[in-house]
Amino acid sequence: MMKRILSSMFVMLICAFAGEYLVDVELTEERLSTLAQTGVRILAELENSAVVLLDDVDFERISMFKYRILDTPSVTDDYYIVRPMKGGTDLTLFGDILTRDGDDYVINVQTDMLESLIDQRVMLKHLSFTPMVIRSGTEFPPVRYNQTVADIVSLISADSILANVQRLQDFRTRLSTHDSCMAAANWIRDKFLAIGCDTVYFQYHTTGHAPNVIAVKDGTVYPDSIYGIICGHFDSFAFSSPELAPGADDNASGTSAVIEAARVMRNYDFEYSVRYIAFSGEEMGLYGSEYYAENARSQGDSIIGVINGDMIAYVDLQPESLEVIAKPTNPACGPFADFFAAVADTYTTLETTIQLSTTMIYSDHSPFWNQGYVALCNIEDWPTNTPYVHTPGDSIGAGFNDLAFCTDATRAEIAALAVLAIPVGTGIDELIAAGSENIGLTIRPTVGRALFTISLMSQSSNPANLTIHDVAGRVVKNISLPASEAGQQVSALWDGTDDAGKQLPAGIYLVTAADRALSATAKLVMLR
Repeated sequence: MMKRILSSMFVMLICAFAGEYLVDVELTEERLSTLAQTGVRILAELENSAVVLLDDVDFERISMFKYRILDTPSVTDDYYIVRPMKGGTDLTLFGDILTRDGDDYVINVQTDMLESLIDQRVMLKHLSFTPMVIRSGTEFPPVRYNQTVADIVSLISADSILANVQRLQDFRTRLSTHDSCMAAANWIRDKFLAIGCDTVYFQYHTTGHAPNVIAVKDGTVYPDSIYGIICGHFDSFAFSSPELAPGADDNASGTSAVIEAARVMRNYDFEYSVRYIAFSGEEMGLYGSEYYAENARSQGDSIIGVINGDMIAYVDLQPESLEVIAKPTNPACGPFADFFAAVADTYTTLETTIQLSTTMIYSDHSPFWNQGYVALCNIEDWPTNTPYVHTPGDSIGAGFNDLAFCTDATRAEIAALAVLAIPVGTGIDELIAAGSENIGLTIRPTVGRALFTISLMSQSSNPANLTIHDVAGRVVKNISLPASEAGQQVSALWDGTDDAGKQLPAGIYLVTAADRALSATAKLVMLR
């Protein structure tokens, strides 16, 4: 009976691919938008073209495009998008090259040749036959200082981050198909359980691979399928040395940020749910995140944003900035990147650099792009330039060489996640009464060593008040502005002292201005 069932399933799979073609379509300036209007199944977007899956009747739909048939897929074919990390790699040894677009190749990889291909210093993404979902993107609100978020950020511990990285490194290898990767998955699950997450579970995705590890913090208003994600892959790989792949930077650093997020957010409530995800199978082609994103879309999950950290602990030049990778269209993730940079600027001293890219598809944000979800990839440098990536040298002190940078990147990720999820409780917010105009609070300079000019537009003839807080929320200075006619600008000078006349230390300060029923908050950075 079982043989008959398996035989029937095999026949069904063959029929599913009968008369289908893998086709490369040249894109126009509109990118995927025009192609999507034809209704064809788009599988991947490359630099200048898209890979689509067509049947016989679909060719008429794309007659206005330039296209080329790449292959007629069968159930035994296994396709990948591959980017060599060094020149001289002969990809033909590992499969049939179907097309090249810029730095990326589409390859039909031969059976049992995948690990040999990865060993050639390449990055790769599995080509899923689940069609892309085309979405326009999401607008994000202005970032306003919130004391609850600041309190959460203040709990982030460099020692905690380093301890997590050290423990993950101690597994020696976390190759996704290795027993030690399963042991690492168990350790991450136990960490989430000890933290007290509302739900913790394994998500199995690919035969022979360790599972994804997922923890959930339920929202108070939206506890079900509307949520934000912080993620990072926990599997590792080393060229020619699969048994010794410590993966401290790639990607114990990103995984540790996920665990730290669960730890510091545990005692706070949020309107939206949060999912803390450690993905496996990333180094083998993004198996874990591909499965999760496709499953989320099929279930109708509403994901408000995905923050993916992948390699956030190696610094080659000072000052280092965090590269924030966002897709320009389909979906448009630029507003999400701007939001993230504004959060980092509000709650940390981290410098960020936004890159809009269609072709940075080699990390766990990419499958979410394919399913129409807005997602970011945070990475120390792109293209990556660490000499330790995918080597036994990716360990604490070498590949992971800057704990302070990793900690600040972690702060930015967790702050952005907390703002997305909307903390329940009070804090210092920029409040604007419904139907009224902003009171025009400005600070000059916003970064300085001595004297700051704080101005606002008077809303009445009554005096306005300025309150200055430190990042811990303590009031350090009260200033009364002179009375003025409504609509007139009033200003005060602040010399960096508290109410007792004592000079305050360098740091970030929040200035809140109140005039009648209106208030606004702005940030300044005082240097010494």
